[in-house]
Amino acid sequence: MELTLADGRQLGYTTFGDPSGQPCLVVPGFNSSRLMPGWAFPHVPNKWLIAVDRPGYGHSTPHPGFTSWANDAAALLTHLSVDRVSLLATSMGAAPAYALAATHPTRVVSTTILGGMGVVPSGFVPPNPGDAMYWRLARRAPWLLRRMCGMTAMAIRKGGGLPGDMDDVLTDDIKSAFTADVQEACRQGGRGMADDLLQYLRPWGFLLADVRGPVYLWHGTEDPKVPVELARRVVEQLPDVTAHFVPGGHFAAMAHQDKIFAEI
Repeated sequence: MELTLADGRQLGYTTFGDPSGQPCLVVPGFNSSRLMPGWAFPHVPNKWLIAVDRPGYGHSTPHPGFTSWANDAAALLTHLSVDRVSLLATSMGAAPAYALAATHPTRVVSTTILGGMGVVPSGFVPPNPGDAMYWRLARRAPWLLRRMCGMTAMAIRKGGGLPGDMDDVLTDDIKSAFTADVQEACRQGGRGMADDLLQYLRPWGFLLADVRGPVYLWHGTEDPKVPVELARRVVEQLPDVTAHFVPGGHFAAMAHQDKIFAEI
């Protein structure tokens, strides 16, 4: 499904679960699409998951800016006649979710962040070598970053280049849903991936101290993509946060879904 926004841009979205359940707006992470709940949250009772394509991914028009995305998300909620939602964001969907909670606090019940990226410090280089290369390009050669992301997207669309670290967290029966998600994220090429990295290096347009409502943060203590130190710095700045630091890597929170959805 697509929503045409006031300025003519498109916002892609879809829904999962029971429309009479508690509405939750799902904000996918890096190179992920509105299809993400199909593999990440396949069996969630009593919730209505509204999942979006962030700008440049899937069917959503590229449009940088975390606070501008928050306005788009608020427009989607109005379109769906949803007054308030719980937010559920993963990885690099964290800043857009925080932006919505900060700039449209009356629309947000709570914000849950799984393995979320924090404010990127100067000289940040993650332990994962592949990710480190992309962050270096984002700082020093954005034109080359866009080319590399385009090549990555092309490989994924052709059926290659899928991250191998997913073997540990996905069962065989939902790996096809994961593949469909990341391939759909690359529908427009690598623009969404490049814009993600570049946006996190710019001022966010709001302060974490402005985030209203409770925040539930889950993060793996051995995360090679978003080091746990970044999450701890986020916790220090949020006014109302419950933090869960659990053993494991970037997707460690996925093993705690019963507790995660009980909090929401």
